[in-house]
Amino acid sequence: MGDPSPYLQLQHIHKRFGKTVALEDVSLDVRAGEFLFLLGPSGCGKTTLLRIIAGLEEPTSGRIVQAGRDVTRLPASRRDFGIVFQSYALFPNLTVADNIAYGLKNQKLPKAQIAARVEELLRLVGLQGLDRRYPAQLSGGQQQRVALARALALSPGLLLLDEPLSALDARVRANLRGEITALQRRLGVTAIMVSHDQEEALTMADRIVVMDHGRIVQVGAPLEIYQHPATPFVADFVGQMNFLPGLVSGEGVGVFRTGPFALRVQGWQNHLPPGSEVMLAVRPEELRIEREHVGLSNVLVTEVRSVEFMGPHYRLLLHYRHHVDEQRPVSLVVHLPRHATVQHDLRVGATLPVHAPADALRVFRLPSGGSS
Repeated sequence: MGDPSPYLQLQHIHKRFGKTVALEDVSLDVRAGEFLFLLGPSGCGKTTLLRIIAGLEEPTSGRIVQAGRDVTRLPASRRDFGIVFQSYALFPNLTVADNIAYGLKNQKLPKAQIAARVEELLRLVGLQGLDRRYPAQLSGGQQQRVALARALALSPGLLLLDEPLSALDARVRANLRGEITALQRRLGVTAIMVSHDQEEALTMADRIVVMDHGRIVQVGAPLEIYQHPATPFVADFVGQMNFLPGLVSGEGVGVFRTGPFALRVQGWQNHLPPGSEVMLAVRPEELRIEREHVGLSNVLVTEVRSVEFMGPHYRLLLHYRHHVDEQRPVSLVVHLPRHATVQHDLRVGATLPVHAPADALRVFRLPSGGSS
């Protein structure tokens, strides 16, 4: 059997504010029950796209279809969604119970039904016994739970979350993101969350939509985005990446030179002429420090510039010269497990051989040729 029709379809969405292009030809299918993240830096268009989905902004052109219904020009009040904002947006003069019940009361539901639904939601978000408190009497994490319960009160088909965790401290944020993910899975509600935090996206999302300058750059599962970034922008924005200037070598398919060193890249199929400029990329945790490197391929001989203790690992900043006769160093970051530090000389100025595994290296062609 094929996949069912998408629950939400965005078709060629454009949005302009005067001469400013906020979104340009954004098309996306969202599956029923999935947790989708819109991820990107400030100003990339992700919040504008979420507001268009909610009906809080109108697209300049394009079409939005939700559950088979064209909702492009429908006002927010006639769309099937619940929304959670970064600022909580709770009514300060209403109790927790009354904040959660707000939408239910507008639906003119019986009081007993409203009370039962509020009690159910309080249990769902772990706020039993706090129904008579006011927002000012709650912590930030508790306030965001109230906002989440209110968004879920009418059992919407779509849950929208606009950076709901960014105002919270790190420990509360980590706890709440796990609770939100578990809740979304349990309810099976289709959810779209806006974030600029790549760690949130990697830990919570079923799929990530990476955006930049109003466009979708890549869509994929977290592991796919992390391991196989489509562009240098995605590679640099999602996780940390080392970029090494390189040239296609004439020493065989998939062999590149960076400074005086030769690196073989596994699986490289794009035949560029020798001398073509490329960018090689490798993540800090994929690099290995080698004590015995004689005869080992894909080794860079580097100089230690700094060593930082990060808790679970040490962060090494290393340099090597791009060209033997030039004073232009290339920086390289390596994450070295704590237990491995005793095996190596980590003094500033020491020489360290670094192994870059062939299956860990990515190759990006320079802008004139696209990326791989």
